[in-house]
Amino acid sequence: MRIGAAEAPPILFVPPLFEEMNRTRALIASAMRRLAARGFAGWLPDLGGTGESATALGDLSWDDWRHDVSAASGLVAEHSAAPLVVALRGGCLIDDAASAIGWWRLAPVEGASLTRDMARAGLAGVEWAGYAPSAALRERLAEARPAPPAPLRTVQLASGAGTADARITGPALWRRSEPGNSQELAEGMAADIAAWYATCAAR
Repeated sequence: MRIGAAEAPPILFVPPLFEEMNRTRALIASAMRRLAARGFAGWLPDLGGTGESATALGDLSWDDWRHDVSAASGLVAEHSAAPLVVALRGGCLIDDAASAIGWWRLAPVEGASLTRDMARAGLAGVEWAGYAPSAALRERLAEARPAPPAPLRTVQLASGAGTADARITGPALWRRSEPGNSQELAEGMAADIAAWYATCAAR
């Protein structure tokens, strides 16, 4: 999905993983629309095994997801320029695979934490809430930690824990049982992302 003119300064979004992606997709789209109003182009790929991808999740490896991010950044660069990468939650575990002018992260999380969340998310005895990643992908997820690319800006919710360069106000939509949106959080994201883009572009 792209919102904004293809030739506009590009921002590549790397979504959260598994069910957190579904819970935050509307939020990401709202932030992309606000960035488009500021003159940017927001790009959101479907990782393999998600969205409209024709590949089954069980056939994917961790390296496949990293390749998806790398390929997406290359596609964006072909249309415009090297993007700023914006990643949320588990997307921060693979966002460093992109070629970018900088990175912006919201509430990054370690893979072990996501693994525990998915194990608890089973409904009516369905393991991992119906998701079926390969054993190898699960193992790599459990070991994964966000890499420190540079330049990097880390943002947390005002109500959240963890170290941060800034904090913005809004709900932790990824923790809710159903998909949702927050105009306040989308606006806070867009404003901070736009400012960080200007900083990275000036380097």
